[in-house]
Amino acid sequence: MAGSPRVLQVFYRLYFGLTIPTLAWAATWWPRALMYWMARWLVMLPFNLVRPKYLRAIKGNYARILDLPATDPRVRRVAWRMGFEHAYHWIDFFRFSQWPPDRLAANVTRTEGEDHFLAARRCGRGTFVLTAHMGNPEVGAIGIGTHFEPVHVLYWRDRFATAEEFRTRMRLRGNVHGIPVDASPLSVIPAYRVLREGGIVAAHGDRDFNDQGWSCDFFGAPAKFPPGPFLLAARAGALIVPTFFLLQADRRFLVVYDPPIDVPNDGALEDRARRALAAWVALLERRIREHPEQWYCFYPFWGEAGERRLATGNSVKQGRSSRQERGR
Repeated sequence: MAGSPRVLQVFYRLYFGLTIPTLAWAATWWPRALMYWMARWLVMLPFNLVRPKYLRAIKGNYARILDLPATDPRVRRVAWRMGFEHAYHWIDFFRFSQWPPDRLAANVTRTEGEDHFLAARRCGRGTFVLTAHMGNPEVGAIGIGTHFEPVHVLYWRDRFATAEEFRTRMRLRGNVHGIPVDASPLSVIPAYRVLREGGIVAAHGDRDFNDQGWSCDFFGAPAKFPPGPFLLAARAGALIVPTFFLLQADRRFLVVYDPPIDVPNDGALEDRARRALAAWVALLERRIREHPEQWYCFYPFWGEAGERRLATGNSVKQGRSSRQERGR
């Protein structure tokens, strides 16, 4: 999204400088229901009213995901629900990163495919835990770090230093170590070393931060995805384990480890990475269809023009259907 006016930049600095430390403290003491209520009505409601362009972008994304016009009430409901879930995500991150590991374990009701993860760890190769901005990947990394072994997370630095400082502090409590990356290929060398030594590296595979993404078909239209995780896994000979830490209706967690994506050492590096990317995108699309309100994207994932065409196309399609019905 475009940069914010200067007054909003000042507001954000004050917000992160005062609100995040308060939330981090309150998350461990105040009732979860109260924290969620505050997240809905004191954070997300004002945010959507003050910054409506983000809500428009969210609706545009869900119009494509749900194959409905952006003005459809179902799209609007899911868009608002996603904003709430994103706010809850931060509360749960602050809460479970500061609580003892057994409190997190007690809130995991089901784990699917854990054998995939354990087999990947036993094979002696590095494990690339690939996830998305979906569910609560921060709590998921803490779960792996405290119950298995250290996790090294690739991340782009936040433009707000206070937010980055708190996120780093909470991660370290859960044996999660950050590796900052940027557009330089040299920034991933520490992650390459971890994988070559058989360790665990984690990253998001759904956000093209530096506009260098590779295009893949996603919900029926081309969208760009970061090639870095797949190139890194191919170079290091690591297994990619798609992992999702999702919320259930009772606000407890469902952990899903999908079958590993191997990047065999045959053919050109880019071709191997592109095949792995295609497998990941197909899997991600399926998971988003199952839990659309838990995928956090606040910008037009397919671009502004593509979302306008989608909304118009659906409206035209519905208009034709109505005329055909009247003709009958």
